[in-house]
Amino acid sequence: MAGAVGVFEFNSGRLCLDFANTVRSRPTSDRIELINKYDDLISWARQATILTSGEAALLDENAMRRRRPASDALSEALLIREAIYGVFSARAAGLPAPAADLRTLNRAVGQAMAHAGLVASGSRFEWAWPDVAPDLDRVAWWVSRSAAELLTSADLPLVRECAGYDCGWLFMDTTKNRSRRWCDMSTCGNRAKGRRHYERRRGGSGGQRPTP
Repeated sequence: MAGAVGVFEFNSGRLCLDFANTVRSRPTSDRIELINKYDDLISWARQATILTSGEAALLDENAMRRRRPASDALSEALLIREAIYGVFSARAAGLPAPAADLRTLNRAVGQAMAHAGLVASGSRFEWAWPDVAPDLDRVAWWVSRSAAELLTSADLPLVRECAGYDCGWLFMDTTKNRSRRWCDMSTCGNRAKGRRHYERRRGGSGGQRPTP
């Protein structure tokens, strides 16, 4: 969990989880929202490489002309983000997916796939949005499809939630023994290590008075 506002992290291993991670300190009262306006959503999508510079420019122009629909699209994207977090956080904890979150995600997946199609990519084909001009909901389509693909893949058991008490970020545990606990060892992992060291030293003192 690192980086300044406006500079997003893409280290979870899946697009949908990276999107869920656009909130810092999710479990605490100090929660920090990284996507506060439609421009932030476009910026995230550009950094995620799911929008070309041309598509981003078209969406930016569209959002400037249609401020209310852009605001609605932002609200919908964040609603989907929270549903993605709810479903995958529950899965990481071995719990059933919250029904309301699954309904939200299913609705979003249906909307995304209504616009999806196959396009040639070299000698193979891939999903994309053929013959569809960039829509204000384009980012939501990408992350919804990513979530659906992960939920139906053999990699689903690899989803973890960071053990940092103040983090809440999701990631794919691809370690050999499936023992990864932190979204990033250099941040949450080191903080936890520091706390353990402090507690050991504090416990070791036993509260005894110094020897005269």
